[in-house]
Amino acid sequence: MTAVLLDTLTLPARLGLQFLDAYSQQPIVDGLRCTLYRRRDGRSLGVGRLTPAGVHHWPDLVAPWRSDLASPPMPPQSTRAEVMVEDRLERFLPMRLAWPPESDADSPRLSTVTLASTPQRKAPSGAATVHALLATDSGAPAAWARVVATDAQFRSTTGMSDAGGRLTLHLPFPRPERRVAKSPPDSPPAAPSMSATISLRLFHDPDLGAEALAAAGRGTHGLIAPFVPGWLAQPEVRALARIGATDPFGLLRLEPDRPSVPVTEGLPPNRSELRLTPL
Repeated sequence: MTAVLLDTLTLPARLGLQFLDAYSQQPIVDGLRCTLYRRRDGRSLGVGRLTPAGVHHWPDLVAPWRSDLASPPMPPQSTRAEVMVEDRLERFLPMRLAWPPESDADSPRLSTVTLASTPQRKAPSGAATVHALLATDSGAPAAWARVVATDAQFRSTTGMSDAGGRLTLHLPFPRPERRVAKSPPDSPPAAPSMSATISLRLFHDPDLGAEALAAAGRGTHGLIAPFVPGWLAQPEVRALARIGATDPFGLLRLEPDRPSVPVTEGLPPNRSELRLTPL
């Protein structure tokens, strides 16, 4: 047998974007479209190509839009372009990402982003679901609010309201609460509890919605979506337990096979909102 020598060719990878489902934390491998736009006039610079692993990249991108080819190198804070992320299957809300994005700590050629569920997304099997209509203290829709739900095991799931303040948050159902044993025990014994509770932290800036509308007006994509750096920088707000008071909304109880709907008490019968007010 004749020995065959094989050469190994290593090619540098370009920076790519990978997206995770906020519910499952698993990569999203289908349905997404990522378009790179110039910020100042909305000119399209190209649609990302998709790898089998679900990574979006732009192999034909040239300087100065490629940070590794820019001369001098483009500083991380310099945002001259952005990526519009949209889901053609309508499972995830759109987002606008700064380009170039910050790479992952363990992978200099990959940037991982988590996407939040749309109000129309069907609940995954076995998930707990929260539906809410978020509004400011004046009753205006709280567009693009960031919501973080944390269970008793300190697992957190991120959600986002849409342009109309509608929130749908799917999360893995937390470990059910244990009932405190009574002495003497109930007769007949009480059924095991299957409910659980989560806490909600909310972040909102009314200016974010105005910026999203302005960006849609000057761009060619026509989609209204928040710019992620601003979305992450929103200040924390208080969800009110009841109108006319400052009591914060407490723990939200989750029940199997039934969505939970947090509301602020004391509103007119035709208003079922969770009102937000500055801290």
